Amino acid sequence: MNSIFNILVLFFVTLSSLDSPGQPIQAVLSLTETIPLQDLADNVLNPESERYGVYYSPEEIRSLVAPSDAEYNEMLGFLRESGFSIVKESKSHLMLVIQGDHQLFEKVFSAQIQFTGPKKFRNRGEIEIPSQLSRVANITGLDNTHSYKPHYKIAAQQYETSQQPGILPAQIKTAYGMDPLYEQGLSGKDQDIAIAAFMDFSLQDVLTYYEKVGLSPVPSVEQIIFDGIPAYDNRAAIETELDSELTAMIAPGANIHVFSSSQNSDAGELTVFNAILDDNRSKLVNYSWGDCETHVPKQHRRDMEKVFARAIAQGINILVASGDNGSDSCGDSTLSAGWPNINPNVVSVGGTTLNLSASGFSEIGWWGSGGGVSIFYPRPFWQLSQTPYTKRADPDVAFNADPGTGEAIWTQEHTNNVPNWLLVGGTSMAAPQWVGFLALVNEARAEQDLDALGYLNPLLYKASLSQKKRIFRDITQGSNGAYTAGKGWDAVTGWGTMNGAALLNYLVQ
Repeated sequence: MNSIFNILVLFFVTLSSLDSPGQPIQAVLSLTETIPLQDLADNVLNPESERYGVYYSPEEIRSLVAPSDAEYNEMLGFLRESGFSIVKESKSHLMLVIQGDHQLFEKVFSAQIQFTGPKKFRNRGEIEIPSQLSRVANITGLDNTHSYKPHYKIAAQQYETSQQPGILPAQIKTAYGMDPLYEQGLSGKDQDIAIAAFMDFSLQDVLTYYEKVGLSPVPSVEQIIFDGIPAYDNRAAIETELDSELTAMIAPGANIHVFSSSQNSDAGELTVFNAILDDNRSKLVNYSWGDCETHVPKQHRRDMEKVFARAIAQGINILVASGDNGSDSCGDSTLSAGWPNINPNVVSVGGTTLNLSASGFSEIGWWGSGGGVSIFYPRPFWQLSQTPYTKRADPDVAFNADPGTGEAIWTQEHTNNVPNWLLVGGTSMAAPQWVGFLALVNEARAEQDLDALGYLNPLLYKASLSQKKRIFRDITQGSNGAYTAGKGWDAVTGWGTMNGAALLNYLVQ
């Protein structure tokens, strides 16, 4: 009886949507490349290429890869004549955001939009691309039912106290060998960091954290809005504030740019990274959201592969939290890798349990540290002979992530909505601190008239055994379910955690 009732409800919801006034929808058009963006990424990574270490600008990518100006303008003309408005154009001319009512998408692209709830919809039809849009590879945004999860965990106890709980910033910096870097005067000065985020957050909470922790210099932070005004969501806000606070805690001299997408969806993921790459100031990006690899629609995964390849071509490192569900990224008791941390063109950051004591500290792999082996991506060149698997495996590196050995942020707690200290963990706590550390690296490189680092993974994996012993703290205990930490690389903590001063010297030299 319940199944018949549900079918009738769905029928009437669908019927009413067909008869209702058009509902506005924003969609992203991904355009086909003249040459693959992965070729440009390979060029900057190949020592035998004349473009080795020489990064492409968005304008140069447009000239090499995008449709001709005539083709592009013809597409814009057709879209406008059809009734669509152009919301945003990428500098690369490889992506367009358009808006129209759902009936217009049905007419032009043969979509069949089904509304499943307030502002929730999906396409049930087979998309047809008009001949006038032959350079369009895919449309994203006609289904907004797929969303991404933040990778933080809240400790069991909340803290309403004037004293910051958990492991303190000074203890973190000492534990990971960063004190000598600050003594040298490094702070991440003049380095730009992008935070890829969904929905709105409290900028005041972030500024309050900087003040309470006593960061010096005081970090610069701004919010960048690019695809509509984002609504406030408490859970998303905690993630964004966590990322913005802990990144700057490690690199207080950096400029933090928070790119806030108005929608947590596949279209939102595309537009937030497109905005960051078009902006092109930040050579370091933090992304602490994700899903499991098999839950992501195939075509969206392919669109994002192009985005991540473009980041490599522009000399941008994207560091992604590896997830908080161990080897079961899908949460269904299967062996599964996470997304997008498993993509070969991003740096995946796993988690550890950092225990402090009077005699020092110890570290083991955290049980929740996301790690696994892709079912889609072959092993990249820099992992050949370095990992025991034939596919891309992660994480690459690790950092403190256990909420039991957590760090505090200043934010609005879920239940009382009053700003206060919140003790958190998760790989969302790990990734932004790695980003902050790399800002110190890029500052040190700039002092020697060197460009920003470029893609981190090939540099880490190619280090000799003796170098790895100096630059990493190898984590040899702990398990995330199917995988166990051990000597060398493992699918719990990657190469391990950083020995800050030694790793910075390696990456500068």
